[in-house]
Amino acid sequence: MEKISKEGLEIFQFSNLSKFKEINHFISGRAGGFSKGPFKTLNTGFHVGDNDWTVFQNRKKLAHALKVNLEQFTFGNQTHSSNIAIIDSTKKGKGSTDFESSIPNTDGLVSKIPNIYLCVQLADCVPILMYDPVMHVVAAVHAGWKGTLRKIAEVAVKTMMHTFDSTPADIIVGIGPSNGPCCYEVEDDVKTEAERSLGNTSGIIKEHSNPGKYIFDQWNANFLQLRDCGIPEKNIEISGLCSQCHSDTFFSSRKDNGLTGRITAGIMLK
Repeated sequence: MEKISKEGLEIFQFSNLSKFKEINHFISGRAGGFSKGPFKTLNTGFHVGDNDWTVFQNRKKLAHALKVNLEQFTFGNQTHSSNIAIIDSTKKGKGSTDFESSIPNTDGLVSKIPNIYLCVQLADCVPILMYDPVMHVVAAVHAGWKGTLRKIAEVAVKTMMHTFDSTPADIIVGIGPSNGPCCYEVEDDVKTEAERSLGNTSGIIKEHSNPGKYIFDQWNANFLQLRDCGIPEKNIEISGLCSQCHSDTFFSSRKDNGLTGRITAGIMLK
């Protein structure tokens, strides 16, 4: 993963996706915006308690740095589901300038329409960006622990396959900054749910030195889902950046005790 400075913002990009000139993609850092307090400074989330006008200005600055119009951003109202929306031209710009117009109950977006940025928002959850360079299909996925255990990454791949005839062997994937296996502590409820959902949790749920605590490896859980769908391991890039360790660069709900901003990850066909 590479960091690029644009107009005072920190933009992160995957090396594997950057090889394809027919797409643009990004993950925003938290620097360079206008928000104050726990949301400083480039908070892109309308729904977290920040001033709406300030969030609007942050999004405008981000769009300008990416050389697109704000109305090209398209967002879902994320609910930690495994719901995927197919984005056509009628949904372009949903959620771009306010929270209310976001696509309801949606944690993943898939499209082959050019000039629409599929966007997800995060503060420790996993952003997953996908591109099929053969069928020219893009996807953006928000995978927290609930979405991961509901196999949203797998659902997104199957949506690309069934709707747009994608072949998993062609899909290129980036797994972005999020709470990493160095920091992501969970308790028995998550361990039990992981065992129920995944069966084999080897390499995903790990013992912790504190009794009743475990480490949940979100990165590996999603990597294994994608691999088991038929995506070659060499096609999957994991950023390796923990949002909790790097809370000065990315928003972290865990580090900031639940009161924080949101970064955005997006991908677009040119």
